[in-house]
Amino acid sequence: MDIRQSAIEIKKYLDLDRLPVGVRFLRTKEEYDNSPARVRDSKITYCNSVHFASMGDGLKLKKEHQACPKGSFALGLTPEPEGVKNGQVRYNLGLYDTLETSKKMSEKTNFIKEEIYAVELMPLEQCEKEPDVVIVVSGSYNIMRLIQGYSYKHGYSPNISTVGLQALCRDLTAYPFNEDDINISFLCPGTRLVANWKEHELGFATSISKWYDIVEGVIKTTNPFERDKNKKKIEKKMDDDQKKELEFGHNYDSGAYFGGKVEE
Repeated sequence: MDIRQSAIEIKKYLDLDRLPVGVRFLRTKEEYDNSPARVRDSKITYCNSVHFASMGDGLKLKKEHQACPKGSFALGLTPEPEGVKNGQVRYNLGLYDTLETSKKMSEKTNFIKEEIYAVELMPLEQCEKEPDVVIVVSGSYNIMRLIQGYSYKHGYSPNISTVGLQALCRDLTAYPFNEDDINISFLCPGTRLVANWKEHELGFATSISKWYDIVEGVIKTTNPFERDKNKKKIEKKMDDDQKKELEFGHNYDSGAYFGGKVEE
């Protein structure tokens, strides 16, 4: 399964309103020039670029394209300001009760440490090269299924980290990349304003090394986790050979695997 095929497969098993997004760090001017993503005429925030990509419109951003300084330093496009590093800025804004708490938060933000030339954001199904991170913004049910897909091979993730701040740039990009793992985010007021995410939407992200396991896990856990109503929706999007794999009439919590009957 390649990256584009993974996007095709995950859309069969999840009821997504948005496309999964691939984020690739471009470390040189040559990589930037060769990226097929378009350049926007005016500045844009990183999180709004994710929104655009989730609707099918890929973009590539250098630091001069960034409309949000927080996104810029979170992604390694510009240096992190000293006032952010030491917690003073967030404490002065009233985000935390004490400077000590703010310092602890800053120590755990886990921004991109290396210098990045630019960032490419593409709908996953259009990616020509493997991204570094995959982002899915969707409703809670789909996020649950992605977590279940991850757990199929990896079990619990001890690394989930979110605080309602810098959701797209930190929670869903820098952090999963640095930790080589998954993360979830409840998003933040800034991105909900500028990117116009829906109130019920949450974010899920993973480093590319875990993505294919997650797709396989979502597929493999369809029979035990999904009820017949959802299985029928999934069946309509499947190839004929895949349809044979669906098992109607039972799932893990219905009791059918233990001789019970499914109740829809």
